[in-house]
Amino acid sequence: MRTVFLSNGVLAVLYDENYYIRDIYYPLLGQHHHHSFSGMFKIGVWHDGRFTWLENISNKEIRFNGSKAELHAQWDGLDIYMEDTVLIPQPVLIKHVAIKGPGFIRVIFYHDFRLNGYEAGDTAFYDPSLDAVFHYKATTWFGVASTNPIYEYTIGRRDLNVVLPDCEDGILSKNPIAQGSVASAISIASPEFYYFVIAGDNYEKVMRLIIELRDEDNIRTYFRRSINYWSNVASEYGDDELAAQSIVVLLGHVGINGSIPASLDTSIIKFNLDTYGYLWPRDAAFAAMALDMAGYYTFTKRLYSLMFRLFGGEGFLFQKYNPSGTWGSTWHPWTVRSRKSLNIQEDETATVIYAFWHYFQRTRDYDLLREVYDVITRAANFMVNFRDEKLKLPLESFDLWEERLGVHTYTVASVYAGLLAASNLAKMLGEYESASKWEEAAMEIREAIRNYLFDKDRGVFYRSVRVDNGKVIEVDKTVDASIMGIFLFNAFDVYEPMLESSVKVIMDRLWVRHIGGIARYEGDYYQRVPGDYSGIPGNPWIITTLWVTQYYMVKGDCYKARDLISWVNKVRTPTNLLPEQVDPFKGLPTSVTPLVWSHAEYLRTYIMRKKQCV
Repeated sequence: MRTVFLSNGVLAVLYDENYYIRDIYYPLLGQHHHHSFSGMFKIGVWHDGRFTWLENISNKEIRFNGSKAELHAQWDGLDIYMEDTVLIPQPVLIKHVAIKGPGFIRVIFYHDFRLNGYEAGDTAFYDPSLDAVFHYKATTWFGVASTNPIYEYTIGRRDLNVVLPDCEDGILSKNPIAQGSVASAISIASPEFYYFVIAGDNYEKVMRLIIELRDEDNIRTYFRRSINYWSNVASEYGDDELAAQSIVVLLGHVGINGSIPASLDTSIIKFNLDTYGYLWPRDAAFAAMALDMAGYYTFTKRLYSLMFRLFGGEGFLFQKYNPSGTWGSTWHPWTVRSRKSLNIQEDETATVIYAFWHYFQRTRDYDLLREVYDVITRAANFMVNFRDEKLKLPLESFDLWEERLGVHTYTVASVYAGLLAASNLAKMLGEYESASKWEEAAMEIREAIRNYLFDKDRGVFYRSVRVDNGKVIEVDKTVDASIMGIFLFNAFDVYEPMLESSVKVIMDRLWVRHIGGIARYEGDYYQRVPGDYSGIPGNPWIITTLWVTQYYMVKGDCYKARDLISWVNKVRTPTNLLPEQVDPFKGLPTSVTPLVWSHAEYLRTYIMRKKQCV
């Protein structure tokens, strides 16, 4: 879990509950990380011979609004205030420190860089000509400096643990350089100053920014401008604090090449030795749809331009990608590839096409359409052909939860929507033969949903089925919130009895009665916390709860919708960030925070509410 997310799309930093930097990325968010997964950038205060790290101060509060983070703390008779932001045009993190109280004060900053994701081969040094500390490896450079003179500094081997202990007496040993696995610290002997961390690809670029920011008029202007920028970007949503914050979070995740990683919180690494710092086409598409609904097309165009370059020659997308566009890690085995299954998540291919149609409807971006139409054609033909010839259902792929192979109701609904979107795009270019072919396939899939994916006895859609040679050979009756894909992708009207009864079953079987919210599915074990789960289907998720919220709003049941929105606001963090899920006993975040998809669904819900439930 993280409490603060600051980003301009090139430099991103995330803070923990102690106001320590735990994640730092530059320039590709999610891929180029320069932190350790267990370390932290610590801050200490020395006052008249006494020293403490922020983690040991119990009386502190962290606030986060727009692009400004704030710390208020009291210790040893001092009122400690810090405010941070990342500048909008430059890869710079700025921290303004103001401490009130009698006596002599030093603030110590400990830097736990591991450049380019590994600790070997780093160099750190103190540059007296600039009064700054640099960390570098190849084309990755970070410079650390202040508007006030550095009082003391030290640099040393992290693996020998020489820097952290050196900080705790308030006196730094001034070792000027180290290489290998290195850490550094500086102290500023002033109650008020600006401290900044600058990223760049060479010494000269970082040096020039240090010189420019040393001017207090410049740094104050840039600091204020950056905060005002994000405030104005989200000003239209000022009547809902979480919606406004969601705008900033979503835009801050849009990278320089258009990539949108699912989450930059690396605390999840302890569970599977991997992170959420990848481009999942599905998650990114929902983020883009939310931003398109809000009118931020210039940001989302970069994503669509990137996504259509990632489609393979066969017309489908891989499970996930590194932000650079290379394949990300996967656990979907190649051994499942056969005449009736692929180790992909077909809904991702379909959702990107669906999202692009929604983008095109709002922008009429024929320029981008003509660039990507050949890819859309390949994708649509793949979805047409990757079906059972008799049942007309898509063949087997992995589900959106990335856990099981089958023909999933959610995936089938997305393919219906993806083909209909492709058909509509074809009509925009006069490709009526293709449009007719893809629309016909979509209608066949819609009818197959009605014929094969609904359990008439229980009044709910199956989670999935297994298909072989024109026959349904197995059904999965687990109640799963992902069947809301029928609604999300407009496969059926909200008054369709099959959908109405399915939502009732979801609310009956997946509502977490003790704390509220809707679990993913019955018997969900992912990220369970210690406690008695008897009668609890799993942890409640933000996105699943908001799917049902959106359904109620479209149906006109604004009372139920408001109750669910209130629940989401209740479980957000004190700094207005949304996790992936919360524990079912205390409502505290589990897994990553913030999760892009959670914020995307909240923003989509807010915009729908303005139209449906005035």
